[in-house]
Amino acid sequence: MNFLDHVLLGVRDLEEAAGRLRREWGLGTVPGGSPVPGVANAVVPLAPPVYLELVTATDAGASAAAARLAAVTAAGDRLFTWAAEPDDLDTRAAGSGIEPLGGGGDTGRWRSLGEVEQSRPFFIEYDVARAGRVPGWQHAYAEAAHDCAPGRVTYLQVGGDVSDVRQWVGEVDVPLRLVGGEPRLAAVGIATARGEIVVR
Repeated sequence: MNFLDHVLLGVRDLEEAAGRLRREWGLGTVPGGSPVPGVANAVVPLAPPVYLELVTATDAGASAAAARLAAVTAAGDRLFTWAAEPDDLDTRAAGSGIEPLGGGGDTGRWRSLGEVEQSRPFFIEYDVARAGRVPGWQHAYAEAAHDCAPGRVTYLQVGGDVSDVRQWVGEVDVPLRLVGGEPRLAAVGIATARGEIVVR
């Protein structure tokens, strides 16, 4: 089983986007850092350890991920992609024929599998097991001081060829609404005390 880890929302301005999420939905943010060269982030903690990550390109020439993000957000804020945490990244890698990459930036250590791109999700594995990350995310959730008490992600609406998506992603602990068309993450539902919100 693969577990949803986080959703990436590409934005042109972190501060403006964080303010809009607060005004429109009551979502709070906590400061981030620079997860990869040329990208800065801020984080909206959801039901621990899942989160919404606001990412902006600060230098499109610094990395391939920054260049892709800059292209996606050129016309405005937009969902960028999402990440799943598999039971075993090495097994997943062996089945795909792709080598995992190490990472960390300012925000901890992880390994990832697949490109951070709009057309499909990537896989991520941390140095700390999922259960061990929950207390830290509970602290971040409290620090965010949400006005709407966000909880779990209720669904992911995913475009692209249905068989290709299923073959790459496998089973996920969040319902996938596969809609065909352009390969991308089209919408995310989030449960809150005010009712479900939909991020597009």
